[in-house]
Order: sequence, then C-alpha cells, then structure tokens
Amino acid sequence: MSDRVDELFGDGEGAPKPRTALVVALLVTGLLTALLGMACTAAPGGVLVLLAWMAVEKEQDRLEVGYLPKDAKPRVRMLRTATYVTLAIVVLMFVIQGWLLCQTDFYTVWWEYLLVQSGIATPTL
Repeated sequence: MSDRVDELFGDGEGAPKPRTALVVALLVTGLLTALLGMACTAAPGGVLVLLAWMAVEKEQDRLEVGYLPKDAKPRVRMLRTATYVTLAIVVLMFVIQGWLLCQTDFYTVWWEYLLVQSGIATPTL
C-alpha cells in the first residue's frame, strides 16, 4: 500500500518523467523545416516550433503543480530556454523572409533561376 501512495505523489519506481523527446523532436523538425522553407515559406516550421512551445509549457505546468519530480526541473528549464531561442530564430526568419519578399526581387530571381535550370521555363531577357 505504501508504494502505491508514493506513486500517487510522484515518488517510487513509476514516477512520471517529462516528455523531453517530444519537445526535442518538434524543435529540431520545426527548425529544419523552417530553414528549408526559406525557399518558399517558413510557416510549417514555425507551426512545429509553436507546438514545441505548447508542449514545453505543459511540462513546466506539470512541474509547478508537483506532478513531475523536482529533479526534472533543470531539464525542463533547459528545454524551455531552447524553445524560446528557437522561437526567436523562427520569428527572425519570418522577418527576413518578409523583407526578401517585399523589398527585393530575390524570390522572383530565385524561382526563375530554378525553373530555367530544370528546363521548365526559358530565360527572360
């Protein structure tokens, strides 16, 4: 009976662990997708990073209410910091992409070059 009570309060062998693998997978996939998306849109990567942010905030809440053991605090704090840094990088990428789209003809030249190189279009003069 004592073991079951310990489990109820987050101690014992079956103590819950933070879902760090989910957050790391979302962050890495989101950042890579956003980087690759700079060719057309970084939005899907941004969505994945936002999902990672939601997941890490949920883990932080689970830590604050005492569901997760206290030894998980450094790992959750590190993931939370990494999530905020990645979120800032993706926002910066959105700003750069917006500038490239609105203030330069980068995407016009880039896509024309790709279409000409693939043989789909002919070069314009």
